[in-house]
Amino acid sequence: MNGTRIAFFAVGVVFAVDTVLLLGLITLKTVHRRRMERHDQRRSIYLGVLSRRLAFPLHTDYIDPEVARDGAFLDAVIDLRNTVAGPEIDTLAGIIDRYGLVKRQAARLRSRFPLGRRLRAAVSLAEMGDESSAPLLIEFLSDREPEIRIQCARGLGRMQHTPAIDAIIERFGKESPWVRSRFADTLVGFGALAAWPLLAYARVNHDYDDNAAVVEAIRVLGTIGERDIGPPLSDLLAKFRNPELKIAAIEALGYVGGPLAVTPLVAYMQDHDWRLRAKAANSLGEIGDPQASPALRLGLEDENWWVRRNSAGALAGIPGGLGILHEALHADDQFARDAAAEALADCGELGKARERQEQGQATAADLELLGFMIEDALVP
Repeated sequence: MNGTRIAFFAVGVVFAVDTVLLLGLITLKTVHRRRMERHDQRRSIYLGVLSRRLAFPLHTDYIDPEVARDGAFLDAVIDLRNTVAGPEIDTLAGIIDRYGLVKRQAARLRSRFPLGRRLRAAVSLAEMGDESSAPLLIEFLSDREPEIRIQCARGLGRMQHTPAIDAIIERFGKESPWVRSRFADTLVGFGALAAWPLLAYARVNHDYDDNAAVVEAIRVLGTIGERDIGPPLSDLLAKFRNPELKIAAIEALGYVGGPLAVTPLVAYMQDHDWRLRAKAANSLGEIGDPQASPALRLGLEDENWWVRRNSAGALAGIPGGLGILHEALHADDQFARDAAAEALADCGELGKARERQEQGQATAADLELLGFMIEDALVP
């Protein structure tokens, strides 16, 4: 009997505790929702006042200096900073300076705790900071918190502060892959301004630094697409020993190399590493120079499937390459025939051949392609 009473009592206690916790959670959510509603209301009011100030600089709407402490006012300023242009930016910058918003957020960023407030400060500075806050953002590129480092880099990229390029690149070898990739996104935003510093980083560190960091730097070069980087990147490729570095450089040359990169890329079509041959074929297709056609023709008969596939795909985009693919349908090598047929289908030639056949305008090459596809489908 005593055991039963104890059990019922325990159940009652658990139920009471769960009820209290549930009520507490509901209360907290209600309070938070109302707080956010009031925040949004104040934000809308501030947006109206600030918009009138920007439209009419001599407007007399009074703004209490204490609003600088209000997060809703900060949000309103950031919203406008991301939408206005021209003279209005200078007017808004004057308001930001007058109310000490940058200085206040800088002080919060320099504090050790709490993390949420520091992160909020970093985001705010990234959104509304100007050249005067750039040194602070560069300083906190080495902050202990990864997200704060990311926001600082983003802010420097937004304001296009070119002295920050070297500071961001210098962190490449020290960062985790996630942070490094976000830094890379920022450098892409700098465009051609970041190309030569990235090339210099790869040249200096490819034998000493973490290969992953140099690989990321080379990939950023390819994304930026600065054509003047092609020749020196080709020279640097010849010095690389690590396969991952070579793959990254070969891929980047497809975007920045131009015709001058065809010769070194063709040479890699004979490399013993099939990954390099496959990547070289793909990059030659990106360049689209007919000089690469003989090497790509040989690539159709490569022992590796990826090399054959990439060679065929590259030929599909090179002037005169479609003719080579049609010829390959008669090759003695079954794998070369299959690679050519797949590329012709992927680039739309098969669909065009069917349309011309339906219209009674099919060419001999169309009929050969259609016949090959039908025969290939019937053969087990």
